[in-house]
Amino acid sequence: MFNFNAVTRPFTASLVTSALLCLSFNTHVQAADYKNTRAYKDAFTCGKESLQSDPSGNSTVSYCIGNSRDPSKVELQAFKDAVATGKNGNPKKPSK
Repeated sequence: MFNFNAVTRPFTASLVTSALLCLSFNTHVQAADYKNTRAYKDAFTCGKESLQSDPSGNSTVSYCIGNSRDPSKVELQAFKDAVATGKNGNPKKPSK
């Protein structure tokens, strides 16, 4: 007698494992290149500008985006980097 569950379980497990490995690889590749994106560069520049009006860096997101939308993860990281750079006194800009 043919047992359908005995055949499909290993196949399903291998398919799910392959998909998870593929997704984690893509996430790693995207994470390495996020500083080269236009969104990061624009948010970093705006974050640096916002430090002129509020040196504490507490209003960076509201200065750059306001309440029009939620910032992306890349933009949030750019704002965080800009504030950290501004507080360290290092005028380093994102890599181009």
